[in-house]
Amino acid sequence: MDIHKLEIFIDLSETLNYTETAEHQFTTQGNISKKIKALEKDLAVQLFRRSHRKITLTEAGILALPHAKEIVISYHTLKDTLNSYQTAKNLSLTIYTHPTMSNYQGFSSIMNFLKLHPEITVHLQEFESNELVSYLIEEKSDLIFTRIFDTLEKNLEQIVTEDDQFVAILPSNHPLAAKKEIYLAELQLDHFLLLGKDTNLLHPVINLCHEAGFEPDITHEGTRIDLIMNMVSSDLGISILMKNAVQHHLNSKMVAIPIKPNLLSQLSFIRKKGANSKASNIFWHYLQNMYYH
Repeated sequence: MDIHKLEIFIDLSETLNYTETAEHQFTTQGNISKKIKALEKDLAVQLFRRSHRKITLTEAGILALPHAKEIVISYHTLKDTLNSYQTAKNLSLTIYTHPTMSNYQGFSSIMNFLKLHPEITVHLQEFESNELVSYLIEEKSDLIFTRIFDTLEKNLEQIVTEDDQFVAILPSNHPLAAKKEIYLAELQLDHFLLLGKDTNLLHPVINLCHEAGFEPDITHEGTRIDLIMNMVSSDLGISILMKNAVQHHLNSKMVAIPIKPNLLSQLSFIRKKGANSKASNIFWHYLQNMYYH
């Protein structure tokens, strides 16, 4: 049955005026008349009594009206239910992350989440760390995963997945390679191969060197950890990198040693406070259960 015919029948039973119902339905008076006649033919009864330009409901019309309303309500409830299902089925989440995310627990968290929620699609994109917070504020992504040294802006919230600290990456033949801990001042005569400012790790390293009392001799600034570590293993200098980011790149030609002074960072998922998408809220609840319970 054409639900629209029932909607017109309900409307006309309230207005008892073809012109008003036509205006409500954004159509012509003639189309309303045709729809009512078609419905009467479908039901094999007369729904309206027509006389002298006035219409009234027949007894059959009075009997049919509550059932018509029930059918229309049920139909729209069905449509809403199916639309909600389709929306949930097509849930998507955009997460921007720094390039070394796969070395951290946050990456495993996303993989486990996708196993638990196959109905949600996650779009993961890599950007340099200095861009991530601004992209989040501009609402280009639902969440970001990045490294935080300082407190967040008040309009942001975070879930910390793990802490990380700096280590010195030295060639295995370096005079200090056998030490269990190194004071940064002991490296002041070395050439420093560092991640550049776009990674948000250059200035923290320089500040630590200043705290140790010297200006580092920086001979390389880049964005690729693997390239820097290959340069270290080729004895072109030393580097100061994050411990958890280098674990998969170490080989027998280099060592990673804790340093003093040091600086704690937090690897975190971050999003804007306030209204967030359903997918974002599902993921956030999952993270809270994983890391805070």
